[in-house]
Amino acid sequence: MYGLKILYFVILIQLVARVLPFETKHRLVRQSGGQPAVTPQTPGQGQPPKGNNPPDSQPPDSGYGSIMPDLEQPVDTRGTEFIFCFTSNVNNAQPQGLQLLIGAGGPLDTNVQIEMPKLKFLLHILISHGGTEIVDIPPIAAASGTGPQNGTIWVRANRPITVHGVNSQIKSHDGFLAVPVLGLGLEYFAASYAASGLDRSQMIITGTQDFTRVTIQPIQRLQYKGRWFNIGDTILFTINRFNSVQIQAEGDLTGTRILSDKPVSVMSGTTCSLVPQQLNRCDHLVENVPPVATWGKKFSVLPLLNRTSGTVLRVLAARPNTRFYTLGQVFVLQRGGLFREFNQPVTFPMSIVSDRPVMVLQYAKGGAKDRTGDPFMTIIPPIEQYVAGGVTFSSFDQSGQDTFGSFATISVTSWDLFNMYLNNEALISHKYKTEQKQDWMRLMSFNADYQMPLGKGANTIVSPAPGSRFTAIAYGFTLGTSYAFPVVYGLRRTLCTEDNTADQDKKEVDCTGPVVSGIVLATNHGTGIGIQPPKRPPSQSNEPSQGDTPGWGNINPSKGADGEQKGGGDAGVFFPWYTIPPWMAEQFEDDELEEEFVCYATGLLVLALIAPATVIFFVMIIIICGMMFRVPAPTKF
Repeated sequence: MYGLKILYFVILIQLVARVLPFETKHRLVRQSGGQPAVTPQTPGQGQPPKGNNPPDSQPPDSGYGSIMPDLEQPVDTRGTEFIFCFTSNVNNAQPQGLQLLIGAGGPLDTNVQIEMPKLKFLLHILISHGGTEIVDIPPIAAASGTGPQNGTIWVRANRPITVHGVNSQIKSHDGFLAVPVLGLGLEYFAASYAASGLDRSQMIITGTQDFTRVTIQPIQRLQYKGRWFNIGDTILFTINRFNSVQIQAEGDLTGTRILSDKPVSVMSGTTCSLVPQQLNRCDHLVENVPPVATWGKKFSVLPLLNRTSGTVLRVLAARPNTRFYTLGQVFVLQRGGLFREFNQPVTFPMSIVSDRPVMVLQYAKGGAKDRTGDPFMTIIPPIEQYVAGGVTFSSFDQSGQDTFGSFATISVTSWDLFNMYLNNEALISHKYKTEQKQDWMRLMSFNADYQMPLGKGANTIVSPAPGSRFTAIAYGFTLGTSYAFPVVYGLRRTLCTEDNTADQDKKEVDCTGPVVSGIVLATNHGTGIGIQPPKRPPSQSNEPSQGDTPGWGNINPSKGADGEQKGGGDAGVFFPWYTIPPWMAEQFEDDELEEEFVCYATGLLVLALIAPATVIFFVMIIIICGMMFRVPAPTKF
């Protein structure tokens, strides 16, 4: 009798196992690694010149294994070669210090070579596996003023590393995440802010190949090589490998377009800025901006820990008639280089969804508001550029007499939040609390976010689950200054070019979806041809939102004299959990994340329907068998 029960139980387990969508799950694992259906080339369009290979060159090894061995791993900010230059700090004065924070997350030791060809600087270091190294760079390497610079830095490694830079002056700091050579591109837009007093908005272009032709389309009046250029003029010059040219202006350079015929690196920011402009205490701003070909459409933005003053956001468009949805409203940016600024006085998270690729920037406010820190600028990586595996990086803890308290925002595909680890401890198990009791955990439709203080020195974030993707932002505050930089993000191409041989015409299309006949990777980002927008509802106006001033951000009538958002309006206007409008819902029709939810939900639904019937069926079988083979009771005499 017990043998029959065990047999029935085994049969039931097998039937239930057949119901689960194992085949579907395998397909989802391959899709969810972030690989586009159109095989991407690197945004830089090719390998670096011969003779410049890293020392002891070996094939890139992330150290965490490949989750998709049958597909090419995408390019991201973990690289083996970097070329860039530090921008100027406050008052164009030589900074107090320049530091490189280099992280090596693989299982083997990593050889790194740091060189400044024009300053005859050469340094070799060995970083142990899972470790970081802080390298002091001579302050003379920082740029100064407008024109050619000598401080180009060349970093090479035999295994993938992350490179962060911090520019330090007394009470004026900020950091950046360096973009590797294989992730560089041909089209950029500067990200900056209005400079304070005699300080300057600035950008610096660094060549990675000889005879690179650069075109700049300024949106502010500026001077270059003794000549004044007005809005609408074009600046043309040629740079060679390791050449850097810095351009400064009194006005905000955000939205200035940079084009080149070979890959270049672009740093942009300000020597010192008030954020917002009416709030006292300025600070240095800088970021190594990614090429337009890698921008995204979906973003998750969290408030800053230990700050009660809120945050400032900018959404920058690369193409005309870009629409994005946030705070329960739809905003239109009519041309490339236009941006919309949001001054958020409250500490609530935000979501941003656009119909064309945009770049989102987050700024900390001046310390005069809440007596904590000062402004910084950081890039918010799009959800399309979340990465797999793990990353090792260092927080920035000490500069002279300033000791920073550092924090991290970690964003991950929502079903993988419980599989994330920080320094070998499950992310969800961290029980950190800040002074304001503000640590955040948020689940949304396409991602989850978690914030916490960072330990000093080396930190490692790992997501071992197949198909898991994440990004992170590190930032820190001390009295009168601050810093911030992305920890890691992807650099896979999101824009492709569709060739119409009949009309000899080209147009940009989203290349992150399924394969479409006739679509090839863009080979020239300088065409200026925008993506065709989805159909607009009849009620949607083509006019720009009030406050969208070309090249100047916005002048929002709902803000007070101090730049803060006025009271009133819809209750809950700062909450992002609104149903997206129908035209924006088209962006999610083929979204792989939703497809996974649908497939798993379908499997669970089928299991829920079949399991009860299966149990009842076997219970009936047991009862019938028991009646047929039951042993008759012994006869009493």
